[in-house]
Amino acid sequence: MEWLSADPSYLGFLLIDLVAIFCLVAAMRWLSRFLVRPVTQHSEASNIETSAAVIALMLALTGVTSGSFSLTLSEEWWLVIIYGLLAMVLLRLGVWLQDKIVLPALDLNHATAQGNVAAAFITGAHLIGTAIVIRSAMQWTSQDANLGLVALLLGFIISQCLLALETRLRISWSSGLVSAIDKKASPMAIKAGAQHIGAALAISGSAHFASAIEYQLELAVLAWLFSSIIFLLAYLALAELCVRFILPKGDVYEGGRPALEGAIYLGWGFILPALAG
Repeated sequence: MEWLSADPSYLGFLLIDLVAIFCLVAAMRWLSRFLVRPVTQHSEASNIETSAAVIALMLALTGVTSGSFSLTLSEEWWLVIIYGLLAMVLLRLGVWLQDKIVLPALDLNHATAQGNVAAAFITGAHLIGTAIVIRSAMQWTSQDANLGLVALLLGFIISQCLLALETRLRISWSSGLVSAIDKKASPMAIKAGAQHIGAALAISGSAHFASAIEYQLELAVLAWLFSSIIFLLAYLALAELCVRFILPKGDVYEGGRPALEGAIYLGWGFILPALAG
């Protein structure tokens, strides 16, 4: 907080950021409720998805609110608002792509509206995973707003491609996932959600390979895409090895096994970026 004691006028920029964040979070909350349209007024499933959407938006906003302030209060306001609105659109677009293209056998939006908590966990995990990768993309850009917009869009495209790959691999390895979601089996959905967020964390850890060449955009994108694929495959392999060699086998342990497996995958999602750093 040395910057605040050095120049108290920065307090105005901080207040602008806070007001913009409050407005964006409120907008995301109402947008999520409008899109899901729960059958009952206080639906647990829709509240879970809305909560995940709010967390995802605030995660994405950390990519624009960190670093130096803009030159004027109005520039700071519009920077946060524009990035926030674009992040909202991309997050909801990511949910639509997952629902209609990656998991066409499941209508996750309809299932969540009908009170399927398992479907809400899957959608919420994708929202948070997308936000994690978007935030890492925005860290390329220093204070270049134009480059930041390009990085945001590229981060979204890369995140959707790689998270879709992770989802399809998970379904191919665990044929019961789709039926578990359809049967509202929350433990399996929580495990899949933790795996999905862990994959996003692993992918985000490769972003620093692009940051060193951020103004050579083509090379930066290629470096991040290649390293992201390597990180994703390493994440899946290392986490699966832990599951196979560390977790005990036998019916006596099976009650909480999905949560244990999800925790291992999520843990590797945190560890890989730390190792890369």
